Amino acid sequence: MLRIVFSEKRRAVRGPAIFIDRDGVINYRRPGSYVLNWPQFTFIPGIREALNQIASLGLRMIIISNQAAVGKGLLDLAGLQKITARLYQTLAADGTFLAAAYYCTHRPDENCVCRKPKPALLQTAAADFDIDLSRSIFIGDSDTDVQAARAAGCASVLLNSDIGTKLTSSTDFRIARSVSDLYDLIAKYVQANGHA
Repeated sequence: MLRIVFSEKRRAVRGPAIFIDRDGVINYRRPGSYVLNWPQFTFIPGIREALNQIASLGLRMIIISNQAAVGKGLLDLAGLQKITARLYQTLAADGTFLAAAYYCTHRPDENCVCRKPKPALLQTAAADFDIDLSRSIFIGDSDTDVQAARAAGCASVLLNSDIGTKLTSSTDFRIARSVSDLYDLIAKYVQANGHA
């Protein structure tokens, strides 16, 4: 597990957070490959504005992501740290500040404890930042994101209607049919759960 921390870990009061998957939510996935350097990192249209709106809710924002390219030897830890630093700097220039990023760097066949859909990335972030998972929300784009959120005890928003329609057995997530829906869905959840 790789953790990259951008802000002080603990606050005076235990509270909720916004967890965000990276590939498929913040940036486009590369079909059949991985994002191996910053020039390959392409923001999904509208996501920077959406994240800036979500940041206005005043909750910590933390990236939670599987990055098997490291375990496969396609990307080293320094490269992943550089990509993350550039992501942080770009969002910070918009006025959106990430608190941290937590990555599983293992291959799927390594059967580690941190790869989503296991909840260890979320649980480690919660322990580090004194986060109340039961009042937190995870923005993802895959079934494994929904499962990880469920296992950790937090709510989830799925940014992909095609995947969402396949998860008919689950009702514990919300579907954002577009990036522009994210803020409204999350703001309603935050208000309903007494965070605002």
